[in-house]
Formats: sequence, C-alpha cells, structure tokens
Amino acid sequence: MVQFNSEKSNQFRIVTLNKTGYKSFGICIVRGEVKDSPNTKTSGIFIKGIVPDSPAHVCGQLKVGDRIMTLNNKDIKNATEQAVIELIKEAGITINMEIQTFDKDEEKTQDGFENGFIQSKQKHFTDQPSKQSMKQPQISKIESTEKRPPFTASIRIKNFTNVDDDEDTRDMTGRIRTEAGYEIDRASAGNCKLNKQEKERDKEQEDEFGYTMAKINKRYNLMKDVRRIEVQRTSCSPLGIALAGHKDRQRMSCFVAGVNPTGIMATVDIKPCDEILEVNGNVLQNRCHLNASVVFQNIDGEKLVLITSRRKTTDEGLSVKPIKKFPAVVDDTRFVFEQFPKARSVQVKKEGFLGIMIIYGKHADVGNGIFVSDLREESNAMLAGIKVGDLLLAVNKDVTLESSYDEAVALIKRAEGIVTLIVMSLKNDETLRAEKEVEEKQKTEAAKVEPEKPQEPATADVQMNKKTIIEVKIEKKPLGVIVVGGKNNYVKTGCVITHIYPEGAIAADKRLKVFDHILEVNSVQVNCAEMTTLKVHQLFHTKYDNTVTFQVYRADPPEFEKFNIDFLKKPGKEFGLSLTENERGCTISELTPTGYAEIDNKLQRGDIITKFNGENLDACSFPECYALIKASSGKISMEITRPKPACRTEASKT
Repeated sequence: MVQFNSEKSNQFRIVTLNKTGYKSFGICIVRGEVKDSPNTKTSGIFIKGIVPDSPAHVCGQLKVGDRIMTLNNKDIKNATEQAVIELIKEAGITINMEIQTFDKDEEKTQDGFENGFIQSKQKHFTDQPSKQSMKQPQISKIESTEKRPPFTASIRIKNFTNVDDDEDTRDMTGRIRTEAGYEIDRASAGNCKLNKQEKERDKEQEDEFGYTMAKINKRYNLMKDVRRIEVQRTSCSPLGIALAGHKDRQRMSCFVAGVNPTGIMATVDIKPCDEILEVNGNVLQNRCHLNASVVFQNIDGEKLVLITSRRKTTDEGLSVKPIKKFPAVVDDTRFVFEQFPKARSVQVKKEGFLGIMIIYGKHADVGNGIFVSDLREESNAMLAGIKVGDLLLAVNKDVTLESSYDEAVALIKRAEGIVTLIVMSLKNDETLRAEKEVEEKQKTEAAKVEPEKPQEPATADVQMNKKTIIEVKIEKKPLGVIVVGGKNNYVKTGCVITHIYPEGAIAADKRLKVFDHILEVNSVQVNCAEMTTLKVHQLFHTKYDNTVTFQVYRADPPEFEKFNIDFLKKPGKEFGLSLTENERGCTISELTPTGYAEIDNKLQRGDIITKFNGENLDACSFPECYALIKASSGKISMEITRPKPACRTEASKT
C-alpha cells in the first residue's frame, strides 16, 4: 500500500510496506551522502538495493537512491545502519516510511553519491545502463534483473566526506576517562560525538560523566522518551528499586520492576516499566538485569546519574508484573537454579577470607564465567565442599553470570559473616567419585609416612606448597630483588618476588625464584595487610651483615593474575616505565607519571609485561623487548602479569 502526502509533491511521500507471505521487506540500506546541489550535501539512510519480487519491488514506489527520513514515525536521519536494521526487525510485518526522492535525473543522482554506492550497485547489477536508460525509473532496471542475486546485508561505507561530522566510526569497546577523571564506557552517551552544528546548538555544560541532553538524545535517538535522572544517596544505602529483565529471554534489557515509595528513588522521576540505559557512564542497554544490579552495587560515590527510557505499562518488554508492594524480597538467584538445575548452595563462614581464588574463563559447556581456580588448604571453603573448577554463579543474592573478574572480586570482598555461594560442578559424578577416592587414599598414605626431619636452613631446598625456612649468605652484597606487597599496593595479600637481579645475594644463592611468597624476614612477619609498601620494600633494601633467614612458600601452580591494558600512545610521548629483564617478559622497575591514566592508575613497580600488542615477550631478548616498546605508538595493548597470593599471614594481636 502506498500513501502520498500531496499529489503535487515529487520530493516526499509516505510508503507503507507489508511483508505478509514474504521473508523480508526487500530493501537494503546504507548510510551515506548525496549532493543535492553544487554546494550542499545531504546525509542519511539511503536505499542501496531492492530485492526482486519483494514488497519493496512490487509496490513500485521505491528506487535505489531514495532517502528514508522516518520509519514508523521515528526520525532516522541521524541513525546508524545497525540501529535502523534493528528497528526494521522489531517492526513486525508492516513498516511506514517517509521517503525523499531527489528531483534529479538518474545520472546526476548517481554522480552525487560519494559513499561507494555506485561501486556497490555495479557489483550486484553487472549490466551497465546507457546514458539514455539511466534516465528511466530505477524500478524498470530491477525488474529486468530477476535472476541476479539479491542484496544480502548492509555494509558500512567509510570513504565519504565529512565523516567526523556525520557518523562516529571510533572504536566503542572498552573504557575511557572523561575530562573530570571519571571512567566511563566508550559506548556511553557521555562519549557521544556531536558535529559542528550540534555543538553550536548545545549550550549545556557537560557533567562529570560527559553527559548533556544533546549527546543523550543523539546516542538514544531511537528510544522512547529518553530522560536524565540525578539522585544523591548515602554510602552503601539501598536505592529502593527492583530490577527485571525482558520478557524475551533472548533479549538483554534492564527494566524497573518497582519503586519503593519510602526509598531514595521515589523522590525522582522514575517509574515501573522504565528501561535503564545507563548509570554513571556504565551502559546497561543490551545487558542482563542481573549484571546491572552488580554494576549499581560497585558504583563508588554518592551521586547517581541514570539515563532512562519511559515505557508504558501496556508496552511489551517487562518480564514480570510491576511490583506495587514493598518491602518485597526480589531474589534473582531463583533464575540461576532454573537455568542450572545442578547448581547447589553452599554456606561458608568468612573469617577474614573465604579461602578461594577465582578466575574469569571459558568452558565448553557453559561458556564464559567466573570459576574457582584455587583453594586454600583447610579453609572453610574447602571444608564446605567447594572444588577447583567449580563455576561460581552467585555470592549471597548477587548473581555473577555476566560479571567481570573485578566485579566478582568486589562481591566476595564485601561479603561478611556467613556467605552463601551458589556453585556448580562441571565434572560428572563418576569423575567426582574417583577424585574423592584418590583424595582419601592420599590422606591414608600420608598418615602412614613418618614425619620429615627438619632441614638445615643453610642448605634446605624450597618445597612446593609448603612453608620452608632458608638461610641466605650475604657476603657484602645487596639482596637484589624487586618485590610487591603492602596495604597501599595492588597486592595486599602477601609479599612476592617479581624480579631477581643477577648481581645480588639471592641470585648467588640460587634457591629463591620469581613468584616465591616471602612470609618472614629474620623472624619478622611480612603482613602486607598492615604494612605499607615502603615498609615492605625496606625489609629487602636494609643492609644485612652476614645472613638473612626467609620463610618462603612456593605455590604450585604459581599464584598470579593476568589482565590487559589498552590505550592510545601519542608519538614522541614516553610511557614513563623503566624496564628490566625477566624470564617471563619485562619487569617494571620504576614508574613515573606520564598522563596516561591507564598506566598511572593501574600499573605499579614489580608488574611484569608478558605481552605487547599481542606478541609474547618471553620469546624475545631484552633488547628486542625494549626496542619494540620504545618504538611503539598508536593503539597499544599490554598483558600484565601480577602476583595474586593467598593470604598466609595472621593479623597482629592487640
């Protein structure tokens, strides 16, 4: 069905397409530009192809080069291709489009495109029209090419002019810092790019997260009734809102299921069925509501800025009925047991620590997730039946299904008293039974073995997974190590060696290795939870006379974590890192501030760079590593290895 605004109008018209009985509407789109006069250009979403015998073809009122102004009454002039494609998918069987046709002959229209449209068209329609046939309506050309393959998908064309003003083609993955120093998602509205005209119209001052209403409206131009909400809360106080997901489990969304009339959020303009798109620069759109609750809990500070889309209660989307009575206990973990029937709930008493180490990984059966990587011997977690390799699904009422490593660690650190963990073993019953039998057999054999005689510290070898006391001769040499640890250090659970200088006394002794955990120095306990980093370092830089006694724990496998740092390095600007050779890569021996927030706020002395721009540094000599890092510029990616020891020291008694 075709409807016209006016019989005399040959510029704009309304076209309605119905795909009943068809697989698709039959239009392929592209974002680009067309010259509508010698001095002006128009950008937007254009039709780049029409599938033969499709609704778009049969209606006879669409042609290649038409510009789509609105789609189902939504302005899409500044929308991206992907956003329009999603809008078409959600439309159902009928779409209404406002179409603009430029009042030029076909030859001029084709010359006006600067976005690769002609090349795309020639690729699929190989018959080249003559100058006379080019003046005929494009629909007749399509009718004569029924056997040619239809367009399959829209592609992003990047060779048109003024791309900086019209379309944002930056990498939107990862995080970035605002001018105020707050870390936000690159895909946040606070990082949205305005063109020159939009900047001139936007008189609003950006807040600390980079938000203005102009940037918010541009980022979410296809959403309904977008709002910016600001609220102040006291530290760790509940917000008083219940969250729920989308009715369609395949679509990730975060909806407000209810607002507590006595809570903090009752004082602002937020209602049930509202969709939360962002909070403090963290994008929640297309994320699970379970994961969104973790994001809310991990936000520091008293100020919350939410970006919401107002939905009506009659709109489809909210997976539950709006909650009207509070207090209501919203237990998200019930969805975990529905999805993972073999999951089990375990209660562990936290006495300073739980006794588990976790890692973010991937499993063939369950995909990405948080897994138990190690257990402290005789810890409450081990006694409760948690095993290495278990999938961690929740901590108390907080689900960790889509949590990052840092988010899961924060949940475990905040938990106090009796902690309820939901875990699932990924091993079958036979494997678990066999492991239990082996474990019991080992305990029986260990009980029969006579206790080992204490070794002489001067000659004792460091034992795996045992505390060992060794004595090192100094011979007027410095110890010659780099260690990490301290309460104002990123490593607070223990003091660990990350580098051994070849000219030092420890190198000459040849018994200590990188990643050895130092528990005591000359009977002085190295409690990094109470000692500053300076105090820890002083233990290894003090001048000793004859010998030094160390209590050492060598974990097998070594206890460390790996994480990536990505940033853009300007040519000629230094990293601010002093490096020294390490068998695993390069150790950071000194660190000076350079203005790179990713380095200044995340790295420390003693960290080991194991990969640089995807290349393993352990396979390179130190001069090669240094040259590779020194000459680099542009987008930089570094893999950092940092010790992550289990806490083996006791708090001092008061």
